[in-house]
Amino acid sequence: MNHLTSSIKTALFAISITSAAFALPAWANTHLPLELSAQATTQCACFNVEVFGQGPALILIPGLTSTGEVWQHTVDALKGDYQLHVLTLAGFGGVKALPAHSWGEGYLAKQQQAIINYIDVQKLDKPIIIGHSLGGYLALNLAVFAPDLIGGAINVDGLPALGALFAEHVPANADGQKAASPRNFDPMEMAKGMASEPQWQQRIANDMRRADGMTSGRVMGELMQADLRPALATMRVPVLTLGALQNGAPYSTPEQVEASYKSQLANAPAQYHSFAFAHESKHFIMADAPTWLNQQIETFVQQHATKG
Repeated sequence: MNHLTSSIKTALFAISITSAAFALPAWANTHLPLELSAQATTQCACFNVEVFGQGPALILIPGLTSTGEVWQHTVDALKGDYQLHVLTLAGFGGVKALPAHSWGEGYLAKQQQAIINYIDVQKLDKPIIIGHSLGGYLALNLAVFAPDLIGGAINVDGLPALGALFAEHVPANADGQKAASPRNFDPMEMAKGMASEPQWQQRIANDMRRADGMTSGRVMGELMQADLRPALATMRVPVLTLGALQNGAPYSTPEQVEASYKSQLANAPAQYHSFAFAHESKHFIMADAPTWLNQQIETFVQQHATKG
């Protein structure tokens, strides 16, 4: 448990400081090109959007510090049958950070409202929301608080109460343990715990480096304080949670990880919520189990996407 405690504490601290510590100059904020059929931005510039394909609408949201490029394999698999709206959130991937004074109730609330506005402006008919990590939290949030606007949600390795999980595993006296610092933290080492494939590890580390540090730190703080668990009981649209059972390996067993997911989402009605688990995957399921991920997404959207 001491190893697990140290691992969780270091990882969460590292996410909050790594972008500021390893920021790249503006000219280094380059992207691998995505095939682009349309572009759009929200009125508040909360995110950039790239649109692919035609058909029932899907909105794909990446996680903290990530760009929409993490969904490339899913875009390639589904763009023949669906219209995919792929977001990159403000502060990440070269998208200009939101001024702190404009956050209002917070980054998460502002992004939730921006996505609702985007659905309205683009006249999307009950899109399926698909989010990874931070994006998974937003997908759960929209499923609970905007059920009339969406057809369902897929939560890819996101949690409704990250801070509660942290509190369960970090004892009260853990403050004295040595944590990572901007000077000695290596984002590549953290990336290796999030994906197994070396090219993906490099991509994840690069995304951490080029993200806006203030945004990364404050958003992690919001996620640590957020707790959607009570509200999950009001869920009334289909939601699929995809969990990665190699999270925490080798310090946590797959059985322990699965139990944590089920505990966090215990309030979600079984009538609407279901699980599937990637047994050999770390946090970035799109890296470690892309074919399995796309099969899960395609099966869900075939059942629940609005055909128009």
